[in-house]
Amino acid sequence: MFVSIILFLCIGICTITDILRKTVDIRVLLAFSLILAVCCYFEKNYNIESFVAGIGIGILLACISILSRGAVGMGDVCLYSIIICFIGVQKGIFVLFLSIAFAFFVALFLVIVKRKKKDYEMPLVPFVLAAYLFSLFENMA
Repeated sequence: MFVSIILFLCIGICTITDILRKTVDIRVLLAFSLILAVCCYFEKNYNIESFVAGIGIGILLACISILSRGAVGMGDVCLYSIIICFIGVQKGIFVLFLSIAFAFFVALFLVIVKRKKKDYEMPLVPFVLAAYLFSLFENMA
């Protein structure tokens, strides 16, 4: 329970900074990662496989970020990695793909309806927050 709340706060803070400054502060992610690790330890809610998968997927996404010349920033990559580490592989991958789908449809709308250029930059973390909230509410139903 605490892990979900703390992760929500982390993504919320990153959403605000991503909207205002178009950047995700790695120090915030590091601080929240340490807090989440301590919470997982005390709740006895840790899963080594999730941590290894989160790091592995983070490395894969970092390679994609480098190859795409930063289309997805390293802050976004680190955030996805943290999410997978602390909520598990299946839910984490769900959040990753759902957030990309949300961003795709909004980008499509902006290009077609609002006539934005294809190279228009928009923050990704608000879509991560929406996907994370969707995954939380999906578990409640």
